[in-house]
Amino acid sequence: MIINPDDVAVATPDHRATHIGRSILERGGSATDAVIAASAMLCVVYPHNVTIGGDTWTLVGTPEGEPVAVNGTGRAPVALSAEFLHAQGFEAMPSTGPQSITVPGLVAAWADLHERFGRLPFAELIAPARAAAREGVAVARALGRDLVQHLEALRQDPGCAEILLRADGSVPQVGERLRQPQLADTLDRIAADPMSLYTGDVGGQYAGGLAAAGSLITAADLAGHRTEFVDPLSLSYRGLQVYTSPPNSQGFTLLLILALLEELELDDVGSPDQVAVSAVVADRSGRVRDEQLADPVAMDADAVTLLGRSQLAELAAEIRAFRTSDAQPVAAGGPEQPKPYLGGDTIGIAARDASGCWVSSVQSVAGTFGSRVLEPSTGILAHNRGSGFSLDPRHPGYLVGGRRPPHTLMPCLVRRDGHDLGALATMGGHSQPIILAQVLNRILHGDHPQDAVAAPRWVVQRADRPEALVLVDAEAPEAVRVALRAAGPVTEIAHQDNRMGHCHAIWQSPSGVLTGTDPRADGLAPSEVRT
Repeated sequence: MIINPDDVAVATPDHRATHIGRSILERGGSATDAVIAASAMLCVVYPHNVTIGGDTWTLVGTPEGEPVAVNGTGRAPVALSAEFLHAQGFEAMPSTGPQSITVPGLVAAWADLHERFGRLPFAELIAPARAAAREGVAVARALGRDLVQHLEALRQDPGCAEILLRADGSVPQVGERLRQPQLADTLDRIAADPMSLYTGDVGGQYAGGLAAAGSLITAADLAGHRTEFVDPLSLSYRGLQVYTSPPNSQGFTLLLILALLEELELDDVGSPDQVAVSAVVADRSGRVRDEQLADPVAMDADAVTLLGRSQLAELAAEIRAFRTSDAQPVAAGGPEQPKPYLGGDTIGIAARDASGCWVSSVQSVAGTFGSRVLEPSTGILAHNRGSGFSLDPRHPGYLVGGRRPPHTLMPCLVRRDGHDLGALATMGGHSQPIILAQVLNRILHGDHPQDAVAAPRWVVQRADRPEALVLVDAEAPEAVRVALRAAGPVTEIAHQDNRMGHCHAIWQSPSGVLTGTDPRADGLAPSEVRT
């Protein structure tokens, strides 16, 4: 099979993973093959953001039929409960540690995606990551920065200290070789049988090691995990159909933002005359998410209702009232929300193959280095997705064993007239919806995807944070920063700050497939980074 390089594309936050994904596509692999191979490599080179102990939400759009949403998120241990945590002295969900760990769904999603959409042998997709873990990889800039920032927490866990730090407990430098032999052995076994993490010896070791650390996850919890293929949510926006993931994902928040922007005739969320009101749109949409998002079985209203005309009209009226008042765009307050994820650390992958299949996949360990519990015998760093639960019984995200937590991961595909047009994926925790909205609007205004993802942007923090809620890139135009400051408390942060997310995009243009890789991450080789 001869592949035209102009017909395929992949974008990830690390150039080594991007290279692997690209090579898979050029060998005739599917877009999902490329995502699996790149994802496995990222689990080796980007463990602060994603590991095989994490989760995914993925969207797959094929040339035939509607896109499918893949729920690769795990559940809380059956034995974990609010009562148990209260008895342990917790007044809120722990942000890290053994009780923040839920069942990992990423590897099962790899297996199920490959079974349905894969072309190349599964073991071949995992092989580069296995070799990288065994031989060692150079510490990336973003990983090195986070190792320094979280050094003391990593020293507290024997597994993290053994694998991620030097023998003397110091931080390996950027470019220094990081070897993960236990993870290499685990990837060997997953390559032969990915379900070994759930029903095999890998799962037994993993559950045993987590139990020793104090987690309630059992082999039965792992064996009970299932990937779910579900219908995505979608919304018509500016002549396009935008698709994303349903609850327990926050995807409806993006669609609510887009619907409000269109209702309020806001078509340039980064312009000085629209940015303050757009921040209100992001804030009010985020409040709906924070009040409502949970495992679907526990939600008071489904996503269709949350996107309905009555909800939209009520929010639009509130925002119109703001436009004529002196009120600040965002203000703290409200009932207890689920604990904010630490750093919102996540990876996004976008891919398109030669057959016209598009994939947007978002994967993570939740906070930076997840739970900060690394099971030493398997080399698996566990995520802290359980931190998304609430211990407030009035909240639909109230912790109940066996439920999925409220989830920030939300892939995005865009179609026009039934044909796939673009794939976007970003990290950024709860800020993912407004990041995607800004990047999408820039592309629709004619920006090349690379310029759209690299441009300065702003985000709105969650309402339960005490600091200023609007964060703006210090490199944003002065007029934008002035407009935001005039409307309320704003903090300017560095262009490279993780809180601005790492967004990647692939877009079909009349001249071919265009790719955008966020320079805030390490997806571009040094020679490709614009200065």
